[in-house]
Amino acid sequence: MPGAAAKPARRRRPRGSINADDIVAGAFEVARRASLDQLSMPVLAEHLDVGVASIYWYFLKKEDLLNRMTDLAVNRLIQAFPPVPDDLPWPEFLHDYFKRERTIFRDDQVMCDLVLVSTSTYSKDAARRLFEREESVLARLAGAGFSAENAFRVFNAVSVYTRGMVIHERILQRSKTPTLDTARQRQITDWSSMPLLERMLDRHPLAGTTDEDFEFGLAGLVSGFETLLREQEAG
Repeated sequence: MPGAAAKPARRRRPRGSINADDIVAGAFEVARRASLDQLSMPVLAEHLDVGVASIYWYFLKKEDLLNRMTDLAVNRLIQAFPPVPDDLPWPEFLHDYFKRERTIFRDDQVMCDLVLVSTSTYSKDAARRLFEREESVLARLAGAGFSAENAFRVFNAVSVYTRGMVIHERILQRSKTPTLDTARQRQITDWSSMPLLERMLDRHPLAGTTDEDFEFGLAGLVSGFETLLREQEAG
């Protein structure tokens, strides 16, 4: 019985033909193809057709590589935000800012993992740039009349809401949950004892992560902040 045909040997790049930027670009390619969790030095070396030693020459450990990737992800995040007109009322500014942030993270899952999940990989520069971005939002809110403390709390409330919804949706997508799909929801269980939920099955994904769901929650938050500002000014 003839033996299985041997796989052709892969030709590796010549020594010295790869640099740190090539490695980081390849790491993003691997992460997008699989996931950030599955990114490893051996997998990356195979993807780039180099020996693992070529990776370690530039990055002594995976954390160093993730630090560099996070720096780039933070740069892309900040560059993706267009300038906001100074005369835009603060409720519209807040709505547009976090709607844009949600869209950016949903469109780039690797950025989502690096910036929202793997926060221990932040370099000092990346952390500084993100907090400077937060500072600019706080300044807009303070300029609208919020106290520094209330501006801080407003930002945190909307930020946690937005990022929490993004991460929640990502987890559900990775687990292929049927609550994201109205066509599959009826198959989950017997809904006869749950008339209110049963009424929603064919109209809304029960996961609660649609654009409509996000807008509903964001509008409620902004409405509450308008009340907060009125109370602050009256007090």
